[in-house]
Amino acid sequence: MPNKNIVRGPAAGGAPVDFFNAPNANGVYVDGSTGQLVLGTSTSGVAKKNILDDTIAGQSLVSPVVTGNAGTGLVVCKQALFTEDATSLTHTATFTIPAGALLLDILVVPVVLWTDSSAAITVGDANSATGWFQSTNLAATDLVLGERLQASQAVATDGSYGGAKEGAYVTTAGRFGQQSTNVIGGFCGTAYSVIGVVTVTTPSGTAGRTYMYVLWMIGQSVTPVLA
Repeated sequence: MPNKNIVRGPAAGGAPVDFFNAPNANGVYVDGSTGQLVLGTSTSGVAKKNILDDTIAGQSLVSPVVTGNAGTGLVVCKQALFTEDATSLTHTATFTIPAGALLLDILVVPVVLWTDSSAAITVGDANSATGWFQSTNLAATDLVLGERLQASQAVATDGSYGGAKEGAYVTTAGRFGQQSTNVIGGFCGTAYSVIGVVTVTTPSGTAGRTYMYVLWMIGQSVTPVLA
């Protein structure tokens, strides 16, 4: 039968020190009835506690430091889930992008078609509600399962499900964004928001599910060498 004793090595006299059912000077021992490792009452009389009774506190994550820069050189992705609820006429998701960021992409992905035949999504900003994507049906006629809207690939979202839905900010010639002082080619000179809105004329079902994703990045700074 294997030896159940826990030892910390030879004692001064050369024999192993037994931690089984007998606390050492620090109160560490194994409970023979439960098999638990216990910080009990030490031989000096100091009360200890069972280490299994301790609660591990939740830890907060901080932005990682990548090659010396905290919070830069990383792609950020935020998502919103639009959920049909039989009562709401509008569902609005606002994605705020910080100044200095480069907007990479906007995606709308259906995972369950909506019950109301009029349910539709538009994607734009404070300047134009349909700047990124015009009204796109989420029930059956436009954006069906297996398809998606993707701002960085205008051709891929053009015409395959009932006509082009790209707004003025997305063209096959390569335009990407408002082309104003705050969004030029996706570069956000000031803080910028992408806004997705699902509208429902006669809410009645609860099946519809549509995800929207917005991706951007803030690059690590590299200083050009002047000559």
